[in-house]
Amino acid sequence: MISLNISNFKQEAKKFISLGLPILGTQLVMYGLTTTDYIMAGYYSSDDLAGLGLAASIFNPIYFLTAGVMFGINPIIAQLYGKKDFVQIRLKTRRFLWAALLIGFVFFLVLRNSYLIFNFIDTEADIKNISIEYLKIISYGAIPMTIYQALRGYSEGITQTRIVFLISFGIFILNIPFNYLFIFYFDYGGVGCGYATTILVIIGLVIFWLVTLLSEKYKKTSIYGEFINPDFLSTLELFRIGGPISFGVFVELSMFSGAALIISFFGSTALAAHTIAINIVGLLFMLPLSLGLASAIRVGNLVGEQNYSQANYASNFSLRSSIFIAVINILIIFFLGSQLISFYTSDISVSKIAIILLYYSLIFQIPDAIGFSAIGSLRGHKDTFGPMINFIISYWVCALPLGIYFAFESGDYIPNGPEGMWFGMIIGIMISAFLNLKRLKNKKRKLKELFKPSANQI
Repeated sequence: MISLNISNFKQEAKKFISLGLPILGTQLVMYGLTTTDYIMAGYYSSDDLAGLGLAASIFNPIYFLTAGVMFGINPIIAQLYGKKDFVQIRLKTRRFLWAALLIGFVFFLVLRNSYLIFNFIDTEADIKNISIEYLKIISYGAIPMTIYQALRGYSEGITQTRIVFLISFGIFILNIPFNYLFIFYFDYGGVGCGYATTILVIIGLVIFWLVTLLSEKYKKTSIYGEFINPDFLSTLELFRIGGPISFGVFVELSMFSGAALIISFFGSTALAAHTIAINIVGLLFMLPLSLGLASAIRVGNLVGEQNYSQANYASNFSLRSSIFIAVINILIIFFLGSQLISFYTSDISVSKIAIILLYYSLIFQIPDAIGFSAIGSLRGHKDTFGPMINFIISYWVCALPLGIYFAFESGDYIPNGPEGMWFGMIIGIMISAFLNLKRLKNKKRKLKELFKPSANQI
């Protein structure tokens, strides 16, 4: 039995590494684009860093509420790939690309009118102007971003995660000279990041199209051929699966964006510190995030194969690995937090607040990692509606109201200001982890009824 367990462990470890490492690389690279933007804008001025952070707090929820629907492609294609139904993969992906065009246009319209949000934001005029100009420029990349995400979901669903990483890495390398050109040479400051990102996402889409057209790895499921019309049922399926993912991520990000907006009331120093701390936390979260995304593909493939026993094993493997990764992140933050902050700013007042916020993040590292691992496995089952409800309860009902209360009300036990807002976020993340883990356990229990547990099942 021990040898069987070891053999099964090695099998899953190999699968997760082959899927997860390229996903990790992609996530790090994509997050690295944002990090590079923050660092280079920060060297231009603290106001540009704060303006970019404020723009991101508005852009990200809009992106996930619109283009985020494309995340539904991954679990749909993953299950079809497990069934080896290449015909349906071809048909559905082409129809999903039609949906991407429509959703991308909506994304563009919302970004173009996002300046209206700033009427409700009370912060320095210079910071608001930087944010507004950035969002105006990046809106021209809305449709390419959405189509790119559709091609990424298709590629990852058929386990071609390495190609996605290589394209993303190329974009990351180009981002540095493009940023320098627009931020410093043309003297656009933080707004220059918007020009660079828009140009690079168009370049990335062209490269992705050429790869899926010419690479041998895409021949079995080739999505190119004679003209095909949009299909209402396929679009409906995408919204049924991707809609809850999109809205769930929107709810989660709205908590972080809401936190940035609330913290902006305490001045540019507090906002810059929050931007740095949340960026570092997000960067370290890329490993458990990638593990969860790999779990969605792996579990989806196994459910498609009707290998339910192994699907449960894969979920367990992901959960346990996520705890190990979270412990490593805790050690990194505890021992290297100050050094990481120094890459973003030399402003002592900003650094002092940022390190305090960063230490608070130690509390939610393990719950956050476990929670997203559970969400990834649930996506593999195409279960996305339940996690969305859990996000609403955790972040809108609990985290944001509590965070706002703690931020503006002084107390003997919980600090106010930016620290109070972070306490609210910590509570929300813990509640989310508990609810999603419980849902996954119920899903695995039901799945066990479809198979006879074997000796190597854990």
